[in-house]
Amino acid sequence: MKERKRSFEDDDGRTIADMSGVQRDRMFLPRSLKKHGTFARQEKEDTQPKWNDDQRRSAVGGAVSAAALIAGIFIGAGAILIWLLTLIWH
Repeated sequence: MKERKRSFEDDDGRTIADMSGVQRDRMFLPRSLKKHGTFARQEKEDTQPKWNDDQRRSAVGGAVSAAALIAGIFIGAGAILIWLLTLIWH
């Protein structure tokens, strides 16, 4: 069968995004793509910042304190909700 190109009335022929270099991801074993292709070249470059021990401790401490703050807010909101419901139902 011959495939014919569809044409639309409002198509002016401009290319909005060139998708010719986009490839479909593999469904099984997607990490094997890193061995071949562009991902392998990007991995060779070391773009990760080198942190010393003090900077690493500060970053981990900040993340833990942020998580503890969010958890505290949820626990406090849950406690207030339970308290209000016991006032209503009692």
